[in-house]
Amino acid sequence: MLDKMKAAAEHILAMQAGLKEKSVQLRGSSHVFLDALEKQLVLPVSEAKIDGAVAAVDGGLLAQELHGIDLVISRAVAAVFEYKDSVLVSHEYLPNAFPESDYEIKIGLDEREVMAFRSLFRLRKEIECAIDVLEKKNPKYLMLDGSLLPLTADKPPDDSDVAYEYQNVVRLYRKLYEAARAKGCTLLGVIKDSRSKRFVDIARAAIDLHSSDTVFLNHLLKEGERTFAFRYTADVKRHPITRDFGNEAEAVNAMYLKPVEGDRPLRVEFIGGNYSEVASLVYTLSKINRTYAYPAVLIEADLRAALDPMELERAQKSLSMQSGMGALPLRRNSRPFR
Repeated sequence: MLDKMKAAAEHILAMQAGLKEKSVQLRGSSHVFLDALEKQLVLPVSEAKIDGAVAAVDGGLLAQELHGIDLVISRAVAAVFEYKDSVLVSHEYLPNAFPESDYEIKIGLDEREVMAFRSLFRLRKEIECAIDVLEKKNPKYLMLDGSLLPLTADKPPDDSDVAYEYQNVVRLYRKLYEAARAKGCTLLGVIKDSRSKRFVDIARAAIDLHSSDTVFLNHLLKEGERTFAFRYTADVKRHPITRDFGNEAEAVNAMYLKPVEGDRPLRVEFIGGNYSEVASLVYTLSKINRTYAYPAVLIEADLRAALDPMELERAQKSLSMQSGMGALPLRRNSRPFR
């Protein structure tokens, strides 16, 4: 095993060295990228003076698979931070600091449907919460933990028993976009662990590159730098998610920025707002720790939305007691021997 781990470590080091070399090549390139919304490859980011309300929404999720039954628990929380001259002067939560969880039980779903439903259930709670905070608190900026669009894995087949849930989520996203436009609110999605390859796909016009965006950009970007802004996808009519949003998907743009030296770049998606303004806001709010770059208001929303695993255990026991043989555990979880 030690030999295999050593070989794997050597491979990783060689890969990182290769990506570092590619980043130097790309920085020295004068290539003009057609998919870029700005001329410069790398741009500096300055700290912003923040005034007004910045809201963030995150959701928690717990799930348990039983025999033929799937139990899902979720809740979403909005944290609203009010700033004056970049100083936090007040904070509040919606619906409150400790909201009740919502429970859902599904029967007869296959494995792909189960995974899609869990994600869609959480997304529905989060987007409903985001719309609510927009209407009640009128923030200047609203951040979501994650993308401004569902992920491809969130979309079930059209004939799936949970296809209706996906359509409901799409309608909620579109309602959110409309509400943000009406309120003059800049809508952002901040992704802490992106696996996207969109930037790398764009960069291949200049260099031969095989990597995910954040792995490569950790070499390309220095602290206080960002990439050019770019569209979410090259073709909104062919992408499996954006084609469900019509022209509204054309307004979703993205960029990457590196707030601190000791952490990887963040992917930031946004609708509305000036590119530099968006970058400066996220940069300023994410510089609270030298090794963990994430907006403070999103960290707070995440902490408030987190669910106690004991809640799932209590719900499962209650369901089993009341349904008897109707809610059996999976066989692999009830072996009398090892």
